[in-house]
Amino acid sequence: MVEDTASVAALYRSYLTPLGIDINIVGTGRDAIQSLNHRTPDLILLDLRLPDMTGMDVLDQVKQAHSDVPVIFMTAHGSIDIAVDAMQHGAQDFLIKPCEADRLRVTVNNAIRKASKLKNNDANDGAAEKYQGFIGSSHTMQAVYRTIDSAATSKASIFITGESGTGKEVCAEAIHAASRRDTSPFIAINCAAIPKDLIESELFGHVKGAFTGASSDREGAAELADGGTLFLDELCEMDLELQTKLLRFIQTGTFQKVGSSKMKKVDVRFICATNKDPWKEVQEGRFREDLYYRLYVIPLHLPPLRERDEDVIEIAYSLLGFMSHEEGKSFIRFSQDVVDRFIQYEWPGNVRQLQNVLRNVVVLNHGKEITLDMLPPPLNEPAEGENISARFAHTTTANNLAPQDIVPLWQTEKIAIENAIEVCDGNIPRAAGFLDVSPSTIYRKIQAWNTK
Repeated sequence: MVEDTASVAALYRSYLTPLGIDINIVGTGRDAIQSLNHRTPDLILLDLRLPDMTGMDVLDQVKQAHSDVPVIFMTAHGSIDIAVDAMQHGAQDFLIKPCEADRLRVTVNNAIRKASKLKNNDANDGAAEKYQGFIGSSHTMQAVYRTIDSAATSKASIFITGESGTGKEVCAEAIHAASRRDTSPFIAINCAAIPKDLIESELFGHVKGAFTGASSDREGAAELADGGTLFLDELCEMDLELQTKLLRFIQTGTFQKVGSSKMKKVDVRFICATNKDPWKEVQEGRFREDLYYRLYVIPLHLPPLRERDEDVIEIAYSLLGFMSHEEGKSFIRFSQDVVDRFIQYEWPGNVRQLQNVLRNVVVLNHGKEITLDMLPPPLNEPAEGENISARFAHTTTANNLAPQDIVPLWQTEKIAIENAIEVCDGNIPRAAGFLDVSPSTIYRKIQAWNTK
């Protein structure tokens, strides 16, 4: 950790202590570079502003000598564009200071795990991009980080819910990375993507000759995940008959390969996910109630992007740095019009949609700044209700106003905010975008009004 403020360094060290990792703290860029001559770290947390040189200078020298060491910048909110520039020069990502304990632990766990996978040539294409869905400092995401931090070391099953594109598999990997099973396999199986007649074989494996095309014995996801984590994505799509076999496997830890009479026993931790309401699926007969109670031990809901305040901008900047580096482009910032549009937009496809939008922009355009005309439809079109706040600006003119008509400023503000929320059908982040304030500001004001 390269941090020149001793109190901040000590605080962040205390945050990371539960991870059981060895942390070396230095206060200058020169000390950081010299320390690399004695020991190569698994990860570098690098402050952007240092007393003797810039974080960019340190990054350049680190990458010359140790190109495979991941570097995460720590920066203030106003220096995000510099952090994005650093990503183009090889930094993996950035954290906004001040950083909450749970967020810091989750980020460090993910970064070290990802670096380990890259060293073992075990990372999927675009792995760096996957982690962009797990960025954000909003109050809704802080709750997610706290749950991960608390539940990761347990063997209890975790059931993740959330809309498509919110990062459920990223969340599952973060839980695995923070667990005691992090050195063992993380195996994911998508129950909706595999044909009904093949999913049992994918889950439990098969023996040679079990069915047409089974030319050899094959290990299934359950066996591959032994000692580690088995992630069952879109679990509610699983056939009811196979749900019965899955329940038996969860209860006993034993299973049979397709075509075999032998029982195998494994030790796995279950994480499940769905974009549906699992209890509603139970009520409508598509998901076994006993399986629901067996797996729904620790519920974890991932909020949609539209409910995450200004996380969309933080995620977008991180994606911009990664994609610009990958595509050999020089983009480092967004115009204010783009920032406003991103905050106002509903993002029905969540983080996955944001990834696709930015990939389109970076591939098809050139420059340092993303402008509104570069965005694909519908984001480049005028936002519906863009001037909504103007409707509530002044309903009474000064000429018609008597002293007794004057109301406290907070009441005028309350009326404007409540009107905007009503027009936006109760969507506070959207109303905040039209009112040109942060959603967190509105949440705070509502809380204050409720106490008056």
